[in-house]
Amino acid sequence: MQNKTVSIILLVLILLSGIAGIVLWSASYFFGIAFIGAALFIYYFYKRNVEDVESANSWAKGFLKNLYIPLFGIIAAIILGGLIMLATGNDPIVAYKALLYGGFIKNWHISILNAVPLIFTGLSVAFAFQAGLFNIGAEGQFYIGSMAATWLGLRLGMPPLVSIVLIFVISGLAAAAYNIVPAALKVKTGAHEVITTMMLAHVARHLSPIFIRANGGDPATSTHAYVTNDILKNNFLPIFKDFLPKANYRLHVGILIAIGVAILVYYILYYTKIGYEIRAVGQNQNAARAQGISIGKNIMIALLFAGFLSGLAGVNQVVGLDHKMYQNLSAGYGWNGISVAILASNNPIGVIFTSILWGALDAGGQYMTRTTQIPNSIVEIIKGIILFLIVARYIYKYFGNRLRRRRKAGNVKEAV
Repeated sequence: MQNKTVSIILLVLILLSGIAGIVLWSASYFFGIAFIGAALFIYYFYKRNVEDVESANSWAKGFLKNLYIPLFGIIAAIILGGLIMLATGNDPIVAYKALLYGGFIKNWHISILNAVPLIFTGLSVAFAFQAGLFNIGAEGQFYIGSMAATWLGLRLGMPPLVSIVLIFVISGLAAAAYNIVPAALKVKTGAHEVITTMMLAHVARHLSPIFIRANGGDPATSTHAYVTNDILKNNFLPIFKDFLPKANYRLHVGILIAIGVAILVYYILYYTKIGYEIRAVGQNQNAARAQGISIGKNIMIALLFAGFLSGLAGVNQVVGLDHKMYQNLSAGYGWNGISVAILASNNPIGVIFTSILWGALDAGGQYMTRTTQIPNSIVEIIKGIILFLIVARYIYKYFGNRLRRRRKAGNVKEAV
């Protein structure tokens, strides 16, 4: 009974500390990091109390191991990027000071704003990857979610909470529906989702100017031909400044929604039957089929839910940041979602951190260029090196496993 009471107290402390830390850190109150650290520290003792010391230590080692590989890639990329800057006559110390200060302090609010849509598209790509699918058309689903959110935002005059929830759900479903054709073709004919989702991504992008003209961007009647009318104010997401005065006026609660969705996706994948079946299909379709798992059903679910998640990225941009739809609204969030998913090893929680890293690199790169005149292209080089090193790890692991299997098979033959 005493252990149960202690567990409940620790769980409450974890939730309170974690939520407080995330809200404060997201709103540029940097001491929020201490609350997040405290939540992780308390969770260790929670594991010890609920399970045992060995289990808690195993969790801590696993947590540090998950940090080690991406961290190695980042450090190696920074070193190589520095060598490239030296070779081109730039000072890497000056550049990295500006990059880190701009991305993680001065322009932290921009880093967060950059990260929010990346979390959604990264989750979309990661979820599809778990089923062995490559949802490369996340960009198109992003556009569909944006158009649906704009159309609804211009018309729904309900109370803010009801209206915003409806916009998120309906727009996400519209983006999911946009993936029905690629999903059906994959299941029925085996058509590769890379081709079908990419084609539909281009279709969605070219539909957006037509949509904008029909919703306030007609050149004959508007001085802003490349943007829709503003959505209704009751459909704006709340901003942090409403309850945290020192927060930047552009920061909105979309980051909290994105983190909540990431936790939900993690739960679905690792604690539900649907998640187990999707991961089983992604690991080995023949083994999954032998267990009575429907391959077609799970491919359909994975691609539709991936579309839903990408659509939420577009919704967030419209109701949270822009409050309208621009013709060239996308900063490549769909394509960059692939990068953050790979860097996070398709772990939904990891996607949160890799999205923030990507967002901070972009924000810091802009500040670096503005203050030091060092080309922003160095940031793209660093991103490329990080991804190369992470992907190289998978390639090394793949060929290493094959080599070990061949050696084992050879040893068995010699023994016979």
